[in-house]
Amino acid sequence: MRKDVTGIILAGGKSSRMLTNKALLKVNGRTVIEIIAEKMKSIFSEVLISTNGIDDYKFLNLPLIKDIFTHRGPLAGIHSALKYSSTEKNFIISCDMPLVSSELINFIATYSSNKKIILPETEGRIQQICGIYSKSLLPGIEDIILDSEKDRNIKGSIYDLIERVSADIVNIESLTFYDKNFFLNMNTPIDYEQIKKIHKTN
Repeated sequence: MRKDVTGIILAGGKSSRMLTNKALLKVNGRTVIEIIAEKMKSIFSEVLISTNGIDDYKFLNLPLIKDIFTHRGPLAGIHSALKYSSTEKNFIISCDMPLVSSELINFIATYSSNKKIILPETEGRIQQICGIYSKSLLPGIEDIILDSEKDRNIKGSIYDLIERVSADIVNIESLTFYDKNFFLNMNTPIDYEQIKKIHKTN
């Protein structure tokens, strides 16, 4: 059980394409966010939920952190969670990736690097919401959010943060436990049906 890294689940999305709260959809009898939370709790001694839907997630009995900057997307969720966290290193994952394995979470959490951001990459795509974010990023995140309020050309996204910070991007395709389905996320009802089928056979 790691005490030097805090586990953080981002559950602040609008689920606009799913038309319902995707984190609360069930896969094999458990909500998606429960599946992810159980994996996180098996690795980290502290796990918290970054969300503005406080009432939706009380059943998890985990700390629930609301955004300080509202209507600013995932970066605002990361910001508030890092503010609350008591550790320098934090493993952050989106609430809609129930197929990510405990082995991968632990691999990234223990990856040796002096960079403030450590993210996995597969098939040329960086997984922005499944990796390590350091608490010392807070001033830079606040600058991006405040700059985006002044300049509409600045979106205030996680990508903006990665662009400004020297991140460690780790290709994971050669890992013995790698699965191409790790990062399937639930954006649509079709995605949900696919994930249910895959999870059932795992």
